[in-house]
Amino acid sequence: METIEKDSGKYKEEKQTSYIPGKPYSKLRRELSDDELSNPAVQKLLISEIDKLEMRVAALEICERDFYEVDKAKAVLEEKMKAHNSQEILYGFCLSIGSAILSLSSMVKLSETGWIFLIVGGLLIIGGILSKFVKWS
Repeated sequence: METIEKDSGKYKEEKQTSYIPGKPYSKLRRELSDDELSNPAVQKLLISEIDKLEMRVAALEICERDFYEVDKAKAVLEEKMKAHNSQEILYGFCLSIGSAILSLSSMVKLSETGWIFLIVGGLLIIGGILSKFVKWS
């Protein structure tokens, strides 16, 4: 019967002989001589790289244009929401204060000053309702 060695948990270092860099051209020298530049293969390689870069630039320009359009639309919508929120606050405030003033009118005699509470409370309620349905420019 064959004995199997127990795993000791120690990492065995393996030699990596088939390492492929992520960028295969990263370790090449960057300067080209005149003879190398006159080689048609080098020229074709450089032209293909230029074409790739031009396509990427065109795609990024489209993305940049779309980004600015969406950013502008977002800013417009945020401003509209601010106006909408302030109208909702005005509507709620007018209705609640108007209702409170109307309820106070029942505590005071109408012949003395109760009619003032009725008018002010009614005007606030009507103003609140109008603020809900009137569009502000």
